[in-house]
Amino acid sequence: MISCGNTEGGPGGGSHPLQQEATATAYTVRLPGSNPEEQAILLTQTVYPATREDNAVGAIILVPQDEQIAFTAMHRITHMPVNAPMLYLSQDNTVSEQTLREMKRLKPDGVLQDERTDVYAVNVPAKEVEKVREILGYRVRTFYEEDPIQLASVLDRWQAALKADHPDEVIISAIDHPKGIEHGIGAMGWNAHMGKGFAWVYKDSIPQATKDILERRYGDFGAFMYLTGGSDVISDKVAKQLGRYGLVRRIAGKNVFASNSVNAGYKDFGRNWGWWWDWSPRSLGWGIAQAGHNYIIGNPDDMLYMIPAAVLGHMGKHGPILLVKPDSVPKPTADYLKMVKPFKTGPQETILNFAWIIGDTTSVSTATQQSVDRLLSPFDIPVDTTAYLPKAPILQEKKD
Repeated sequence: MISCGNTEGGPGGGSHPLQQEATATAYTVRLPGSNPEEQAILLTQTVYPATREDNAVGAIILVPQDEQIAFTAMHRITHMPVNAPMLYLSQDNTVSEQTLREMKRLKPDGVLQDERTDVYAVNVPAKEVEKVREILGYRVRTFYEEDPIQLASVLDRWQAALKADHPDEVIISAIDHPKGIEHGIGAMGWNAHMGKGFAWVYKDSIPQATKDILERRYGDFGAFMYLTGGSDVISDKVAKQLGRYGLVRRIAGKNVFASNSVNAGYKDFGRNWGWWWDWSPRSLGWGIAQAGHNYIIGNPDDMLYMIPAAVLGHMGKHGPILLVKPDSVPKPTADYLKMVKPFKTGPQETILNFAWIIGDTTSVSTATQQSVDRLLSPFDIPVDTTAYLPKAPILQEKKD
C-alpha cells in the first residue's frame, strides 16, 4: 500500500509551455530547465498530469534554494504515503507566480495519514506560507530548522509517527565535505523511491542528532548504515564509531561519477530481524546490471536541478541517478552504461532502456546527450544520421 506508483496519460496533459523545450533522441529526453525553480516545475509537469486522483500528487514539498535543506527534504518526505514532488521558492525566498500556478494545477489529494496535509513547507517564510493557505486554500505543515543535521532528526521523528516505524536502513552523507551531496545524490534517489532513513555526519565526527536517529532503530543488529563516499569523504574513524549502532557499509567510488555508478548497481539484501518461524528482510539499492531500465542523468555542479529530479525515479519507470560532465561522459558512468547496453541478440530490451537528461545544454551538452543515447542503444548508430533520417513534411488535409 505504500509502494511507489505510476503515472498514466500524457505528461501534464501535454499543454504546458515548459514541456515544449524538451528535446529527444531515440533513448533520451532532455528536460531543460534554465534555473532550479523552472527545472522543478518542468519535472512536476512531466510526472504528474493531475487530471484525476490516481495521477495527482499526494502533497507538495516547498523549499528554499538551499542544497542541504532540499537534499534532506527529498530524502525523507517524497516517498509514499506522501507522494510529494519538490518545488522551489524563488531566489528572494518568495513563492513566485509560476510556482503558485503550478501548485494550483497539481491539486494535491492531501496525505490521509497526516490530516490531509497538502504542502510540506520547509524553512518557508511565514508570510509565504500564509500566501499558499489564502490563495490556494491548501493545508500546510511547516518545518522550521535551519540546521540540516537537526532537520534530518525532525523529519525522522515525523516519518516514524506517520508510518509507526523507524526504517532500520539509514543512508548517511557527509555535510562538511564539499562533494558530500554529489557522492550521495544517487542514494538520495533510492530513498525518494523507497523511503528509508537518512542522517548527516561530519567527515571526522558524528553529531549528537545523528546518534539520536541511530539509537531509535531496533533489531537484532541495530541500524543498517550505508555511507555515501569513500574514506576521503567520511573517514574510517567515523565508520568505526558508527559500528556501535549497527552494521556499516559503504556505497563509494573514487569520485562522484564512480560513487553514483556503484550506487546504481548496488544491492544489499538479507535478514533484518525476526523470530524462529519467520523473519523481516532488509533490502537497499537498485541492483541494476542489465538492460531495460530508466536513468536520470545530470551535472554534479547543478545539484539544485538534480535533487527534485529524483521524482522521476519515484514515479513511473523507476531508475537510478548517474552523473556526467557538461561535455563528456566520465569513464565510470560510461562503463556502467556499457554494462546495461542491450545485447544485439536481445534488442527487445531497448523498449525500456531510457535516460532523462536534466538541465539545458549549458549543463549537459547536446553532444553528451547523444553519447548517452548511443551507450543505451543496441545498434551501431553513425554520428551523422541526416542521410537516412530526413525530416518529412506534415501535409494538411484539403477541405471538400
